[in-house]
Amino acid sequence: MAFLDPRLGPVAWIAFVPLLIALDFAAQDVRPLRSAWRTGYLFGLAFFLVSVHWIARLSDVAISVPWLKYPAWVAAAAYLALFPALASLLAVFLSRRSGFTLAATFVPAWVAVEVARGSGELGFPWFQPGYTQSGMIPLLQLASLGGVTLVTAWVLFLNVLLWRALTPGAGGRALFAVGAVLAFTSPWSWGGKVVAAARPTPGRPTLALVQANIAGEIKWSGQHQREILDRFLDLSRRAVRAEPRPALVVWPETATGSYLRRQLDQTLEVARLAHDERVALFAGFADYRVDSTGATRYYNAAGLFDASGAPGDIYAKRHLVPFGERMPFEWLIPQLGRIQLGQAEWTPGQGSVLFPGPGGRFGCLICFESIFPDLSRDDVRRGARWLLNVTNDEWFGNSVAIGQHAAMAVFRAVENHVPLARCANTGLTMVVDAQGRVLARLPVLEPGVLSAALPAPGLPTPYTSIGDWPAWLAWAMVGALAWPRPRTASRGAR
Repeated sequence: MAFLDPRLGPVAWIAFVPLLIALDFAAQDVRPLRSAWRTGYLFGLAFFLVSVHWIARLSDVAISVPWLKYPAWVAAAAYLALFPALASLLAVFLSRRSGFTLAATFVPAWVAVEVARGSGELGFPWFQPGYTQSGMIPLLQLASLGGVTLVTAWVLFLNVLLWRALTPGAGGRALFAVGAVLAFTSPWSWGGKVVAAARPTPGRPTLALVQANIAGEIKWSGQHQREILDRFLDLSRRAVRAEPRPALVVWPETATGSYLRRQLDQTLEVARLAHDERVALFAGFADYRVDSTGATRYYNAAGLFDASGAPGDIYAKRHLVPFGERMPFEWLIPQLGRIQLGQAEWTPGQGSVLFPGPGGRFGCLICFESIFPDLSRDDVRRGARWLLNVTNDEWFGNSVAIGQHAAMAVFRAVENHVPLARCANTGLTMVVDAQGRVLARLPVLEPGVLSAALPAPGLPTPYTSIGDWPAWLAWAMVGALAWPRPRTASRGAR
């Protein structure tokens, strides 16, 4: 599904070649720099209009003014296209500035801008080129060395090599062709050995991931809370009484559409299930607290009931969806909160929480958080032995966005060599091992329970220890290439 399909990986290896051909013309001194910007923008606009078309298919409960999703689709594509335009402009500018060919400036320029696109309050790293390799398991192992950024750099580098190897009249075509072969075979061979060395560990605890498939119109109506809770309780009891018996039952993000831990009747029902069945239960739910000023703060949260039924710590989502869960920069301009686009107006959480669980402590990523590598890396550095991603992708319907979202979560497992369990309301519910292999999953838009053994974690990775060093390297290279040089500096051959 979407990026999880290994057949889509090779498309990315040549996807930038047409852009490189066009930019090579734009890089000529006689052309104004705006031609590079225009070329990159048109490339980006065409890509994002197709790629984010699922915004126009969001369910009506996702937005208070349903017709706004159509201009929002176009606006999102127009905004995101600014980044390919900037990357193209930067690559051509650096080529002219440094005297190096576009082949030397394209990768660092593009990686630097991709990192910027995924950073900050409006950060949206969705569609970073490296994510296309989520189904190419040997190549995916590069993420353990330098995160998704390294895989992105590899994809771009391979495009550059193939472009130069296929360009008629270009110098060193044979050398570039050999380089392309080595750039592909070396990580594939190494990654294949890493995957082959990771053998299944018997006796691992079983998880039961409950996919109740609750439609948004029902979930958020406020009139079906008892019915929704009963469905989760029924599915959970069936899972607990089946073999193998799970050590932990998981419900997805905002599972019941209620303030589960603040409504005594629902809390008691869940606690009774955990106590009677002697099983721990983890659930996502809406939550609220009154702060020291007397203001009520609302959170997208998750928490654990232990096997005795006692409620434990609560985790509040740290990175909220801009425009969906909170207006961006509302902390700076509070009046932005008065704009109603159907956003939930959650308050961001203040830090990670590690929960005790089968197979060791685990960190929680709620929905959108799974696309930000620094959050999972922080959890693992603090001692998490596996990651749990709870999400509600019902807003996407049966669009490709479900698979795109799940594919990015796979990288969090490989980057840190820890298994990842993903529990979704409507899908994609799955269990992923430390090498990024999807070991089990449920069909989307169908109720069910995925009972699967939790894989074992692997050895610590360079990415977990060092962080996103490819991003730092890209920015350092951009700075070095932009450093003023004598006018007499000779330009490299094109």
